[in-house]
Amino acid sequence: MPVPLVAEPAPASQRARESSARRALRLAVKGALIAVALYLLWRYVDWARVWAALRAMSPAALLLALALASADRVLMGFKWRQLVRAAGGTLRLRDATNIYYQTCFTDLVLPNVVASEGLRVYLGRRFGVPLALLLGSMTIERMIAAAVAVMLAALGLLYLAAEVEPQMLHLFLEIIAAAVVAGLAVVLAVWWTPLHRMAGRALRDRIPPKFFALLKKISESLVAYRGQPGTLAINLLLAIAENLLQIVNFYVIGHGLGIELAVLPFFAAISVTALVRRLAMHVEGRGLGEGAAVVMFALLGVQKDAAVALTFAHYALWLLASVPGAVLLFRSGVRLRDLGGAATS
Repeated sequence: MPVPLVAEPAPASQRARESSARRALRLAVKGALIAVALYLLWRYVDWARVWAALRAMSPAALLLALALASADRVLMGFKWRQLVRAAGGTLRLRDATNIYYQTCFTDLVLPNVVASEGLRVYLGRRFGVPLALLLGSMTIERMIAAAVAVMLAALGLLYLAAEVEPQMLHLFLEIIAAAVVAGLAVVLAVWWTPLHRMAGRALRDRIPPKFFALLKKISESLVAYRGQPGTLAINLLLAIAENLLQIVNFYVIGHGLGIELAVLPFFAAISVTALVRRLAMHVEGRGLGEGAAVVMFALLGVQKDAAVALTFAHYALWLLASVPGAVLLFRSGVRLRDLGGAATS
């Protein structure tokens, strides 16, 4: 009996079982992490002191933090719109900001990258942005944002190693090196044309022609950005401004809560935890990032109760600033099943 040269695809029932097993594993990991976080909060945090700190927050700091969070939504929309327009698409700043308000609200109540980015694809298609251009611009935006987050986190780790934990310098350098290697791998996957062609040859006969054509257009969209260094440089500066704005927002909230910490160590701690928070969105949601913030501030001498109050206040204020997104989301009439078909329509 001849042996087939190409492996037969797994039956649909087997693929369904494997998918269910992966979902169950992810849910188990999330459940375990959430359970550990809740236990630590219950066991080691004085909640009376946390609520006292929250009630004593300066009204001026609260209003300034809300204004900064709102400005961040506009800046995020402007940054993404710049990439869409550079690729030949049309997207008004008002519409881009509208979309970002909705995705930020989704990000806060459903802390999952797939949900918020799926919503952005769906809304972007509603506003007439071609799908390949939409996905290409989102990929480039994510890549640049990740590069800035890694850069700021690296600076934060180096500062903390020099000023707070000198014995951790070697470990921090290894973490930075690993992050740089991972970042270069992402850039290679996004922009190296031979890798795109190799993936195309591997996938051509394994996926529907319509989906293959979409992937080809996305590849062309991604590679086209290589020829626009000015656009990428401007977007990089906007991404740096956005990250700094978010760090300043955190600092204003901390100052309003009475946390006495110098500017540089505060910025270093938030830079590191911002990167952890981005990575946590791919694992269990928001808890891991908030826990990292508490640990980092504890290393800097901030009482754990004050650090917990800071993370709670930051989340609550960002949620409050995202209320317009909830209204817009309700008015848009988006349904969960709409998001599943957004990337293929």
